[in-house]
Amino acid sequence: MDFTNSAPTAERKPEEENEPSSSDEDEESLFLPQAKEVFAQRRKPVVIPRFPENFPSEHVNPDEEGLDDSLTDEEDELSNEETNDVEKATTVSSEEEEEDEEEVQNPHESIEQLAAGREEKEDDDIIVAICNAAKPQEKVKPPDLRTSSNCMVTDISFHPNEELIAISDIEGEITCYKYGNEENDLLHTLNHHKKSCRALTFNHDGALLFSASKDKSVVITDTETMKVTQCFSKAHSSPIYSLLCLDANIWASGDDDGVVKVWDKRRNAQKPVAEFKEMDEFVSSMVTDSGSRLLVCTSGEGTLTAFNTRTKKMDGQSEVYPSEMNCVGLVRQETKVIAGLGNGNMYIFDWKAFGYHSDAFGDHPSAINCMLPIMDNIVITGCDDGKIRAISLFPHRFLGVVGHHKFPIERLDISTCGHYIASTSHDGRVRFWNISYFENPDLKLMESTTKKSVRNKKRSLRKEKLGFQLPSSKRRNRGDFFAGLAEPEPEAGPAAEAETDSESEAAAADTDASSGSD
Repeated sequence: MDFTNSAPTAERKPEEENEPSSSDEDEESLFLPQAKEVFAQRRKPVVIPRFPENFPSEHVNPDEEGLDDSLTDEEDELSNEETNDVEKATTVSSEEEEEDEEEVQNPHESIEQLAAGREEKEDDDIIVAICNAAKPQEKVKPPDLRTSSNCMVTDISFHPNEELIAISDIEGEITCYKYGNEENDLLHTLNHHKKSCRALTFNHDGALLFSASKDKSVVITDTETMKVTQCFSKAHSSPIYSLLCLDANIWASGDDDGVVKVWDKRRNAQKPVAEFKEMDEFVSSMVTDSGSRLLVCTSGEGTLTAFNTRTKKMDGQSEVYPSEMNCVGLVRQETKVIAGLGNGNMYIFDWKAFGYHSDAFGDHPSAINCMLPIMDNIVITGCDDGKIRAISLFPHRFLGVVGHHKFPIERLDISTCGHYIASTSHDGRVRFWNISYFENPDLKLMESTTKKSVRNKKRSLRKEKLGFQLPSSKRRNRGDFFAGLAEPEPEAGPAAEAETDSESEAAAADTDASSGSD
């Protein structure tokens, strides 16, 4: 075999490997200057770690020791500049880090201080709330009253000049209490009547106490000595249902058969001054004006009848209404007579025009048993559902619930100061309610925080007003819990008024269209 051609090739390879190629030299000559410039311009400062002084020298790489010697002069200058920049950057960064650490520490301290202060404030608020809850609350009304035998209370009457209240029960017992916000003191107990005491009232100056019973008798008691001054044992032929003092000497009574009698206590003979029989059912209530000329009575037959006490004749009588009339009152400076019926309706009559009512208000959900005008245009009513409601007249609307019982309300009366009303029910309890907030002109009742559509506005407002609790009631409204979270509504400007007007016009147009389609 001939190996002459292969030997030179084998010898030629190591020579070619040992010789540097021209292309590599060209690349180095072209790349290195540009790379150095770019590296010098764009190289980021590198943080050089600081080693401790006693770091062992044997760990230093010998190749790295000769690295500085192999650098050219230009590279030396570049490295010096870079190290200077790096040292400046490290010093600046260290200073900034120290400042940042100080700034970070200060906010941490302030946050801790704020948190501690907030916790202390919360603790203080909790302690204050607990202390306030532990303190006895200021009493704004007298405590409830009960009869000695815990039986049903039939009637109540406030003294016109003193803090005194008289209570009668179904067993005929009469008790007199001195009432106050802290406690009530029992002063007297009277047992004049053998049967249930149905009616009880003081005269105008409070010197006499009149009481009428189911045993057909009327007893007059002196309030100073608590002794009986006069007794009419057979005042009526039927059980007496109602009683009224017209002035200092004249008083009237009505019985279960619709008979009304007028009496004068100055007469020695126990005979009435006048007697009327114009009604067929019980005389539920009576009222008179300041001149005591007309005596207006309501009856269980559903009529309103007026008697002239001077001419001793009937002045007028209304038509028969579909339900019994249980109570009557005077409003609007004695120019209007308002009557409450058993079907929940209220009818308003003009004075001296008793034939037919001039206005009506029929939103009560149950029968109206008693009525108490407390202002010229505000009336308190007691109903079968156990709620005492306040009503504003002209315009007619519910103001809210003053108080409540578990059973139907039977009697209402107002104190001489006008701050308290008392109510009775079938539970044998007399409850007091502070209504002094009605004298506050800045008090805004029934402020609705939600907007309602025009179509459902009447229904929703009626439902809301029937259940709205006034400040005297112990119960609270549903929205009171979130009242602090509600944002105040902006005041209605011209634009809002224009929107409401447009909404009402649109609703009216819808109703007209629906009626036309029907």
